[in-house]
Amino acid sequence: MRVAHLIRAALEALELRSYVKTSGADGIHVLVPITRRSSFGDTYEFAELLARRLEAAYPGEVTAEWLKKKRSGVLVDHRQNGHGKTIASVYSVRPKPGAPVSTPLHWDELTEQIRRATSRLQVALERVAQHGDLFEPVLRGGQALGPALRALRAGK
Repeated sequence: MRVAHLIRAALEALELRSYVKTSGADGIHVLVPITRRSSFGDTYEFAELLARRLEAAYPGEVTAEWLKKKRSGVLVDHRQNGHGKTIASVYSVRPKPGAPVSTPLHWDELTEQIRRATSRLQVALERVAQHGDLFEPVLRGGQALGPALRALRAGK
């Protein structure tokens, strides 16, 4: 949870808004809607540079290391932005005991309690009725990635 909030803060420092959802399993997905001008390569490079920056700023707490035996801390998996990678679709029921659901959250809800509380389909449906579709803004996109990528490349 803390690492997801660190990612959000780093994105805000780069003037990018982000959204969060549970994976329906153990992970947290941080989503950054961008305009279509960004290339696949730019998107991947941005994710890797941000993960490496966080790894350097929070050693032992954040890692970008893929091999589990070499990891120390929570993996920020920039490789999920790789060609052909998939993520659990929002509101999808996962093939796990209890049939947990990938659920979008408000950032201030991202705590251990909400993660457990949103893990069932009925709860996800009630949340949509109460809050609307928290994922909808992600589909609008609209953020230019270029300025943030240039800042990361420059070490800012």
